[in-house]
Amino acid sequence: MHACGHDIHMTCFIGTARLLVKSRDQWNGTLLMVAQPAEERGAGARAMLAKGLFKKFPLPNFAVALHNDAGMPAGQVGICPGNALAGVDSVDLTIRGVSGHGGYPSTTKDPVVLAAQTVLSLQTIVSREVPAIQPAVVTVGSIHGGTKHSIIPEEVKPQINCPVLR
Repeated sequence: MHACGHDIHMTCFIGTARLLVKSRDQWNGTLLMVAQPAEERGAGARAMLAKGLFKKFPLPNFAVALHNDAGMPAGQVGICPGNALAGVDSVDLTIRGVSGHGGYPSTTKDPVVLAAQTVLSLQTIVSREVPAIQPAVVTVGSIHGGTKHSIIPEEVKPQINCPVLR
């Protein structure tokens, strides 16, 4: 069983649809309900947009989204005004250099050093480039490079994640 909350998502989805239909006389407009496959990776939304979701259906004036939170007590619903759920941009970066023996670093172009500088620079974007009142996150979630203690690798691969609200 894949128990990350998809049963809750569908229960809320169906319940919301039923309540909106039942209260149809209290609102106007067109209701479009979209159940996103593969939401935990974002691949489902991407595929739906690539297949022309909003060419088949009208572009909504606003959206209501839901995500369950296991940390919230049962029977409670949390809401917040404005943006609540971020999209995600992920970047797989490859920094290439010239490999060589660690005892002779002057004969190499060390991608580890450049990767380290890149990670530090990325981590200062939010604190130095984004106004403090704006939400922003840049995360370097992993970095891979080399396989030996004494060999400078040919490449290093940082993986970067940026949740976005706009």
